Amino acid sequence: MAPGTNTDHLGESPPWFISVRKQEHLVSGQDSRTVVITGGTGGIGYQSALGIAKLGAHVVITGRNRERGEAALQRISDETGNDRVELVVGDVSSIEGIDALAGALLERVGSIDVLVNNAGYLGKALELSDVGVEMHFAVNVLAPWRLSHAILPALKAADKGRVLNITGGVKPAAIDPDNLQAEKGFRGLMTYAHSKSTLEGMSMALAKQLEQEGVTVNVLFPGRASTAMSGSLSPSALPGFMKLMYPVLRFFFREDGGKSAKKAASSTIWGATSSELDSVTGRFFDT
Repeated sequence: MAPGTNTDHLGESPPWFISVRKQEHLVSGQDSRTVVITGGTGGIGYQSALGIAKLGAHVVITGRNRERGEAALQRISDETGNDRVELVVGDVSSIEGIDALAGALLERVGSIDVLVNNAGYLGKALELSDVGVEMHFAVNVLAPWRLSHAILPALKAADKGRVLNITGGVKPAAIDPDNLQAEKGFRGLMTYAHSKSTLEGMSMALAKQLEQEGVTVNVLFPGRASTAMSGSLSPSALPGFMKLMYPVLRFFFREDGGKSAKKAASSTIWGATSSELDSVTGRFFDT
């Protein structure tokens, strides 16, 4: 059982759903480990990279924008004093971009102890990738699946390699297999939430597939935070009656100087560093 697990309130929760107090059980002395964090240039990803770098790990952050990435890299290095923080520029919204990112990572590092699939997408309107895949499905589901497979040699080269898929939206909900790419209509925030539920289901399948390779896969729900993505939420992204709640949501996700993102990132930091997860796979951690 994971550290700090509270099972009193789980009731009928499935066996793969675990609630964790994320503030505890962080492991120092991570200097021998390499952690890759997609979308690590801002929001929860940035705060995750910052916290893990403070523990001494070799941290590789990825992002689409080089200027933003280099600025984040400099801030992390200055604040932590860790000179083993690197940036790899890459775009996970396309298959070509995912494969290019994987190639760049494999050239840069021989082994990867932890892959944190943190990059996410929340759109205001229906948008397709360069190969015609709905963008929420492309970034939030396809990218973690394909990148995990693409860098599998490096994960296998590590001792007890692990994949952490960062989810969002609502807690585990039903998946509509006939609506994976908004076939029944784009519903903004609901389309985003459904893609995250799909990510969670995909992660369970990925865990079974990679278990024979000695690599674990788990899902972390960090809670909600004010980030650039949540700040981009507009009335057009809200279905029906939820448009009336827009002012409330704007207040809820108001800029807070990174405080909520820092709090949310503690789940990723725990997941990436805790030895309690060495042999745990196929679990959803509500942190």
